[in-house]
Order: sequence, then structure tokens, then C-alpha cells
Amino acid sequence: RSGIQILGVDRLKDRYRGGSSCSHTHLLYAVIDGAIECLFGTETQKVEAGKMYIAPARGPHRVELSSGHCTAVWVHLYQQPQWGFLFESGTHTQPLLVPDELGMVTELLLRAARPETPAGPQLLELYAPILLTCLRRELQHLHNPRERRQQQRLQALWQEVRTNPSHAWSKTNLARRAGLAPGYLPEVCRRIFGVTPMRKVTMIRMDLARQFLITSDLSLAEIATRVGYSSEYAFSDAFKRTHGHRPGAMRRQNVSSSRPVS
Repeated sequence: RSGIQILGVDRLKDRYRGGSSCSHTHLLYAVIDGAIECLFGTETQKVEAGKMYIAPARGPHRVELSSGHCTAVWVHLYQQPQWGFLFESGTHTQPLLVPDELGMVTELLLRAARPETPAGPQLLELYAPILLTCLRRELQHLHNPRERRQQQRLQALWQEVRTNPSHAWSKTNLARRAGLAPGYLPEVCRRIFGVTPMRKVTMIRMDLARQFLITSDLSLAEIATRVGYSSEYAFSDAFKRTHGHRPGAMRRQNVSSSRPVS
């Protein structure tokens, strides 16, 4: 009923190549981390983290890694009427709305499919509709022009937030930047992203904070300021609510894991 033939997670390093010269299924290849080269007609283009490669059935599909790394969720869809609009969209890439959620649900499905997983069949029945909802949310704008325009507005807005996370963002100025009424923005945001506008701002800030913790020597107070918090304590609380542990614990864990074994 779902129209999903098979799905999985790639964790690639160094060299990899896979594909088909004429596939019988639609391919969705969502890059969660890193980047990979994908086939568009007769040429390849790099698809980076946060984007999905969509290649309709009855045409060539190819993904290729010559160096570096790539973590991606991939799904093959049957040629069913519910996915027929993918023929019209052609081979292309698009930004992912909620890459972390898509990756998490896929991981849960694959774990439930293992023979040793207790109550595996029941978990599969629970998670499969959630994955289907995620996929439809990622693709719904392809056959709804109004939805596509709203998604593009919000994608541009979140990129602005990511570029300037220390700005004093509010529901009012977010709506103004998106060109939507303040009372309408939450409805659109929940429909497309599944969260409120201010929750999305917090998620972006916490993702940036996590990157700062891993890749920089900035103090916690400096990171808090850069992502829009005047109080280190408020930042720490928000980080824990998002990631499940405090920023200091993540930094200690990262230092420990990167320390060479003697």
C-alpha cells in the first residue's frame, strides 16, 4: 500500500558507485551528511547534505563517491499512481525539509526489521506510516504550486536565520521576512515542517551550536552569544532539550573520542 519497494541507509567512505541505466523504480536519495555525485542526464553534479536527489523510473539513476564521505537515506518507490507526479518533475534535487527526522525514522525501521528485534513486526507497522508521511511531506510541493511557493519562502527564511542566528528573531519579524501574515506563518510552518516557527529557529541555532562545539575552540559563553543567547545557562538548557545532554558534555565526549589511542 505504501508504494515503497525497498529502503536503506548508506554510510559511504572513499569510493562507491551504484545505479541503473534504466530503473523500474523511482529513486529518492536524501543526503544527511557529506556529499555525493549524482547523475543528471549525461552529466554528474554534487549533491550536498540537506538535499535530496530525485530520479524518476524508466531512466538512469547513478550515485558515485570518489573521495570523502556520505551518509544518506535512500528509498525506491514502485511505479504506482500515488507517485506518478515524479515523472513530471524529472530528475532534480531539492532541499530537505527535515533531514534529521527522515534519517531517524529510517534507522528505526531498519532496526525493527532485524530478526532479533523484539516485537519487530509490530514496530514495522508503527514506523512505516510515519516514514510514508515524511516522504509525502518532502514531495508534496511537486504537485501543488502554492505549496511549492510557500516552501521556497520558508527555505529562504531558514537560510537567513542560519546566516544570522544571533538576531533577535520573533514570530513577527519571521513572518515579515517570509512575506506571510503573522497569524498564518505558524499554520504554514507546522504543515510543511511539523514545528512552530520559533521551534524551527531553536533547532537551527542548536544545530549550529553543535557544529561550533565539534569544530571550534570557542567557549560555551561565546557559542551562546553567536547563536542568539545572552545567558549561557539559557543556552545550555535549550541545548539539552534539543540534544538530550548539555553542551559541555558533548564537547567532552567529542574530545575523548578524537583523542589518539596510545
